[in-house]
Amino acid sequence: MGAIRTMHQDDLGGFGDARRRSVGAKLLAAMQQRRTMCLSALAEDRKQTRQFGEFLDNPAVSADEMLVYAGRRTGERVAGRHVLAIQDTTELHFSTHTVSKRGFGTGGNGTDIGLFLHPLIVVDATHGGLIGLACAQIMNRTDGPAPDRRKRAAEDKESHRWLTCAQTGADVLRQAARITVVADREGDIYDLFARRPAQTDLLIRAAQDRRLADADATMFAHIRAWPEQGRTEIDVPPKAGQPGRRATVGLRFGCVMLARPRTVAPDLPLSLTLSVVDVAEIDPPAGADPVHWCLLTTHAVTNSVEARQIIGWYKQRWVIEQVFRTLKADGVRIEDSQIIEARSFIKLAVIALIAAIRVVQIVLGRDAATGQPLTDAAKPEDRPALTAINRKLEGRTDMLKNPHDPACLAWLAWIVARLGGWSGYTSRGYKPAGPKTIFRGLTRLDGLIEGWKLANHSGLVGLP
Repeated sequence: MGAIRTMHQDDLGGFGDARRRSVGAKLLAAMQQRRTMCLSALAEDRKQTRQFGEFLDNPAVSADEMLVYAGRRTGERVAGRHVLAIQDTTELHFSTHTVSKRGFGTGGNGTDIGLFLHPLIVVDATHGGLIGLACAQIMNRTDGPAPDRRKRAAEDKESHRWLTCAQTGADVLRQAARITVVADREGDIYDLFARRPAQTDLLIRAAQDRRLADADATMFAHIRAWPEQGRTEIDVPPKAGQPGRRATVGLRFGCVMLARPRTVAPDLPLSLTLSVVDVAEIDPPAGADPVHWCLLTTHAVTNSVEARQIIGWYKQRWVIEQVFRTLKADGVRIEDSQIIEARSFIKLAVIALIAAIRVVQIVLGRDAATGQPLTDAAKPEDRPALTAINRKLEGRTDMLKNPHDPACLAWLAWIVARLGGWSGYTSRGYKPAGPKTIFRGLTRLDGLIEGWKLANHSGLVGLP
């Protein structure tokens, strides 16, 4: 399978046939390298274009198998680690492709065609390094508008995906020392807190001003009455045309006892006791949306150190936004896909998601801040080839030497970035490598590793 062995996620699954496995692996490698959803641009020639198309059309090839395989790889790497399992939903729009596509439902506006992708990605809780994909759900609204959600059972609602992903993630990541599921406001669902998997904690930004079981006030009013218990600074990422900035926030924390909503199943607990960390910006700049996070968690929060830890974990939710951005504008441009059939596109979307996660993993690990091992992203048997490539890329001066430990993911990220056109300089005025540079670097790296293996016969008779 040649160059596809470079990355740890080296294929998509077996699909009951060695040939299908090989074609899938080549398609994944091409996606990681070429940043496109166009099959003819991904393929090396017309024959491979046809192979890729037949692979996606084949009913024996399923998105579910790809997700199970990717989850298994991620599960192998989390043993003994505290991990953040971050989930969110992104919408894929095809408003200009209505005539040319078949089998697609409607998007969020109820008119344009599209579908929804809901992954659960895994991040190291200690250093913030991206480990991989645990699972994902794809929602294709082909049945028209849903009936009144109040009349549907919880398991029949789209919102049930939050609980389903949490449960699947708990199983996939069972070797982890600890699992904390992180979600934004859309995940503020009573059922999720009440039915959370064993050995799994939750950290979710509140959206609902819920009734309290032990007080007359609603939750938000009750929390506002708490005294401020410290201040800290946080980095606010750019959003909706507003630049990123540094914000000073006040902290409040304590416990609340939530009353069971009248609309949920009667077999759920009458109340739930959760910790709260409330984060409110002090004196935001003119025209900026002030930061206000009301964070609900099953973790104990009894002091300001624990409150700041909860904030730090919640801030890692931004990683999934980076994955979505790489999936769209900054990466493979998934919404430009010309695939006609929804059933084939869903498979290609899963492949694109896996590829985007691999790129973001290297981007996040490029400065060694995550402290991730090389084995989070590359196979041990590729070390000799990577070492040889690294020697060729290093310059004569110390400024152009790879500064990272060869056992770290950052060492690999430096190699990929240099191959992608990054200068190697880190002084003032020079920017670190971004997703586009990493994509270009992966394109060259795979071919170089394969060439090294052939030259040294390691691909045929084993490593020396």
